[in-house]
Amino acid sequence: MKEEEDIKVNRRRTDKVYFESTFIQSISDKIDFLREESKEILKELDSTEFKQQLDEFDLEEFSEDTINNIDDIFDDISRFKDDVIKSDDIPDDIKEQYRNTQAYFNRDGDYLRRAKRKMDRLNEEKLTDEYKTNNRIIELCDKAIAVRYDNFDAYVLKAQALINLERYDEAIEEFINALSLKDDVDVWLAIANVNRLNGDFDDAINVYDKVLLKYNDLFNVFKGKAYVYFDLEDYQNAAEFFEKANSIKYLDEESMKTWGESLEKLE
Repeated sequence: MKEEEDIKVNRRRTDKVYFESTFIQSISDKIDFLREESKEILKELDSTEFKQQLDEFDLEEFSEDTINNIDDIFDDISRFKDDVIKSDDIPDDIKEQYRNTQAYFNRDGDYLRRAKRKMDRLNEEKLTDEYKTNNRIIELCDKAIAVRYDNFDAYVLKAQALINLERYDEAIEEFINALSLKDDVDVWLAIANVNRLNGDFDDAINVYDKVLLKYNDLFNVFKGKAYVYFDLEDYQNAAEFFEKANSIKYLDEESMKTWGESLEKLE
């Protein structure tokens, strides 16, 4: 095990406690934030003008921010614990017993929920450090998989984080792990898209054709192939496949824009 970090406390003139450890200080600050927010909501509820202010008070947003801060606190504590305890130093039989206990209490689901929450906040641009957040999502998914090896959603979410980090080959491996547990058309489509992002255009086309044979998913195959041909600067085929896809279901705004660019290139 690693030696535990000395947690020294400095007291200043105020009642607030300051820690020399910046990591512990960040956890303390988040707890203080929740405490202050709780005081504010109690003041709001106790106010004689509460009825007039009710429409202006966004309880849903307050609740979400509070949950996110609680989630961050637990995550920071979990990371601190992992930093102090090296798993390599723990005997295998104890690790297996610990894993079984974690599985019994469905801790893999807890890890996955935390990872999904971070991904949602990242997609909503509520978190700015994309590199750090995606790596943490991967760590949480690995924890979920370590508890329960057949956690399909953990492999898929881990792959999405790897895509965000442009680690495409690793993402495909995780998608394949997911497919070994459950055959899923969305995962096949994701693999095709990752191949396109990675510049493996022939592989992307082959996967789309496989999806067409297995699922007869004309719309997504046509749209996917259109993007591949657009990246290949084959604007004739790109335009034709966008048109085929749109004849089945209206394309989204981004696809319509790319279709328009394809047609402009042909003029």
